[in-house]
Amino acid sequence: MRSSDGDEPREADMAEGTRLADALTQTEVEALIPHEPTWRYWLRRIDVPVQLLRIGILFLLWWLWWSEVLWNGWDSFSVFGVKPFPNVPETFRASPYETWVYFTEIYHEQLFWQDLWVTVKEALIGFVLGSLLGLIVGIVLGRFQRAARTLGPFVVIVNAMPKIAFLPLILIIYGVGEMSKVVLAVLIVFFIVEVPTQSAVALVDPDLDLVSRTMGASQRQRFMKVTLPGITPAVFGALRLSAVISVLAVVFGEIFSAKRGLGQRLITAANQLSYGDTFAIVFILALIALIMNGGIGFVERKSLRWQTTQEGGQVISL
Repeated sequence: MRSSDGDEPREADMAEGTRLADALTQTEVEALIPHEPTWRYWLRRIDVPVQLLRIGILFLLWWLWWSEVLWNGWDSFSVFGVKPFPNVPETFRASPYETWVYFTEIYHEQLFWQDLWVTVKEALIGFVLGSLLGLIVGIVLGRFQRAARTLGPFVVIVNAMPKIAFLPLILIIYGVGEMSKVVLAVLIVFFIVEVPTQSAVALVDPDLDLVSRTMGASQRQRFMKVTLPGITPAVFGALRLSAVISVLAVVFGEIFSAKRGLGQRLITAANQLSYGDTFAIVFILALIALIMNGGIGFVERKSLRWQTTQEGGQVISL
């Protein structure tokens, strides 16, 4: 069947455009794309108004802390009879100077670095083991419906149990050493990774799997080319959350009972009413979680370059 006269110019234009594209080199194509100066690109990426707003918020928080406005509280403000900002007694207050003094004193303290390493090691091991187990179980239960129907109820029941309640039993079994904190972190991290992974695998577009199967892709090829790219964004989101939770889990275990670790330093400082030291240790723990989160965000950006948005993987963006 011949195409109509109205379609002939369109086909000719398409053929001419194809010949033109074939005639252009890669350099010539890049030359046709408008470019902006380097300084303008970085200025646009830094986003000066956002940076100024961040600095203003940081200064406001520091001023509220330094001026003791938050410590003085607002007794006239209440929510359903509860005062969210009560007056804090002088004994329990901490100033920015006291917190800074702690940073200057621990710099040369060898025991501090030992405690820091213990907490970091426990958090990393718990995070890695819990994430691997959660990823494997989540993929299996999401991929195989019969396995999900068989084991799914047990996973839900265990997930509903408060993991912190198992800490006394964990301490009895594994002792007050590092292993008990690792086990607690694994228990908590496992479900943070397993649940979204299973949901992501189950929600992979079935049409993509059908097309790959029609084209003769093997089971391994369908997993690597369809399932894995489809669940990667959700998995990285779960990993970033579990990195923070792993630090919280080991610190809680150290506060409960431990030989070494920043958690023990934290509870010791609080019991001695050294709240400047307490604030400093909290900031150090936040920095540890932020570094772990940032490392995962870096890997996420490198792994998800095919995404059209650059927001994924950002922890602290310029």
